[in-house]
Amino acid sequence: MKNSIFTYILFLLPVFSTAQNQHKDSVLFKHRIIDYSMDATGSIFLSFEGGSITKYSAKLDSLITYSPLKIGDTKLLESGTGLVIFAFYDFFQEYLITDRFLARPTRTKLSNSSIDYIDIATQSQDNNIWLVENSTFRLLKYNVILNQIEIETALNTIIDNPDNDFTFIKEYQNQVFLVDKNSGIYVFDNLGNFSKFISAKTSKCTFEKNIITYLEGGMMVNLDIYSNSEQRSAITETEVLGIMRFKSNLYYVKDKSLIWQY
Repeated sequence: MKNSIFTYILFLLPVFSTAQNQHKDSVLFKHRIIDYSMDATGSIFLSFEGGSITKYSAKLDSLITYSPLKIGDTKLLESGTGLVIFAFYDFFQEYLITDRFLARPTRTKLSNSSIDYIDIATQSQDNNIWLVENSTFRLLKYNVILNQIEIETALNTIIDNPDNDFTFIKEYQNQVFLVDKNSGIYVFDNLGNFSKFISAKTSKCTFEKNIITYLEGGMMVNLDIYSNSEQRSAITETEVLGIMRFKSNLYYVKDKSLIWQY
């Protein structure tokens, strides 16, 4: 890992350690990691307790931080292709759009008379919003320009789980992946039609080419989203909240640290 000169930031106090013989580097944080995401180039984005977002290189060098004016945790952070960064703040029912430099941020309140409280939301591939609306239990695609619902799918006939807890949603390769950490991953096409169910007790998944990666029961699962073939391997870390994979690199997300294994 490159040597760096770090500037103190209000929310973050990073401390680095290196374990050369194990091919691991780590970065420690003062505040809890709330969510994480990786773009197509391997850059890492972390959101922290309070709502700040920091971008890191693949070698864990801290690059830039966005600090919001309103303090509140993100429910979801998504870096997508790396050109646009999206964050959803469920407490405020707002979403953030910013560029890959975390510059020119725009926060927008999701308000529509036909939409009640929103559990989770993400940006669609055509720059609209996929969301799960709470009271009527619907998966919606919301047109941000016309301020209207484009697609509506009732979830009560698909998800038979009264204790659902939606922790992640993403549109990828014309499919929408909705994660309920208490049951599994529900997959829809880009018109909102239910496609299949992946039985996985996990809270989030990441994507690289045709492979979806997630943690389940102390194992890393790499699942081909088309052939459904999977590989499971034990992870070398404990108390891991999430995992990201980029080429031959693995990144373990813990409560207040990020570990790079290479």
